[in-house]
Amino acid sequence: MKLRYEVSKVKNVALDMQSIVLYQIPFSHFCDKVRWALEFYSLPYEAVNFTGRKTPGYIKAPREVQKLTPLIEDPNNDSFFLSDSTPILLYLDERYGNKQKLFPVNKKDEIVQYCLSLDSGLGLYARRLAYLYIISEHPAILSALVDFRYDKSSCNDWKSYLLGLAGSCVIMSRVGVDRIQEEHIFEKTICVLDEIQNDIQGKEYLFDNQFTAADLTLTSLMAPLSLVPGIHEKYRVIFDYCDRMRKLHDPEKDYKSNAQRLYETRPKKSFPIVRSIIWLLVSIFLYPLQFLFAKDLKKKQELQYPSNDAEKKAKNDVRVLKWTTKIESLKFFLRSFCIYCFILPRQLEHVQNEEKRLLSKE
Repeated sequence: MKLRYEVSKVKNVALDMQSIVLYQIPFSHFCDKVRWALEFYSLPYEAVNFTGRKTPGYIKAPREVQKLTPLIEDPNNDSFFLSDSTPILLYLDERYGNKQKLFPVNKKDEIVQYCLSLDSGLGLYARRLAYLYIISEHPAILSALVDFRYDKSSCNDWKSYLLGLAGSCVIMSRVGVDRIQEEHIFEKTICVLDEIQNDIQGKEYLFDNQFTAADLTLTSLMAPLSLVPGIHEKYRVIFDYCDRMRKLHDPEKDYKSNAQRLYETRPKKSFPIVRSIIWLLVSIFLYPLQFLFAKDLKKKQELQYPSNDAEKKAKNDVRVLKWTTKIESLKFFLRSFCIYCFILPRQLEHVQNEEKRLLSKE
């Protein structure tokens, strides 16, 4: 656990207030959104990193609370649990936003719907595209999802690389990185960004000329798209707007997730002879298996927490992963390696072609 703010240093809250617990994956843009809100309100909190099914919050939270990060536990309210970033921001604003509000009363409903819309669209699209680049360019970064060492300064060793492949298998299946082309994720992202770029033209803030949850949400959810070169170049106006929001309103003005830092400082992609030979042998072994798993590879997976009320809860594209035996887990990883070797390169090629097409329109 890491206590970000000592209670004695917190302003505008009771001195005897206990720290709110934030259960997080540190490089999640949705978790960054909640982290920023907690610090915006100057609330004491502990950040507890995700450690799989053994994450304390997953064990302690009531059954009806969805077991996804971000998840908060508020000991000042009978250990109240809540997940989903926009409902968490709304809860913090209503309970602790006495002197500064992220949801001004006169625009509250409008801002809530705007944030939920970004969560359900931009946030999910950005996550898939960023993971596509991370898995394709430097999968070792995702070793943190296996060994839970989120603060590592480097992951260029063989152990991190192998663990990163395992982490990549889970992420590909959990958030649908292998279906970016089929579900038109890049094209949907461009539609959203065009709307946002038109909306912020000539504006200091999105609503009522003041910083709100809408600006915070937009800034947090745009961050992963900085890893997508064509989008980063095409939509500099939006990225500049978000940089200004960070500098003016985020206590961590130069915030970047550790995954983003590791990606930006990744070694140049090279193909040493030994690694090339290994991958050639692996590809030869897996090639026949892609036909064995052909039906599985095309099958859409069940969503873990489908949303039936878009006005109160954001959509979520996290898929259910089911395996209860060693045989099932072996089948899952073989299937995932087939995706990594044969489907993911096609997804990246599609996105890069779309980026070229996007930039050629300028």
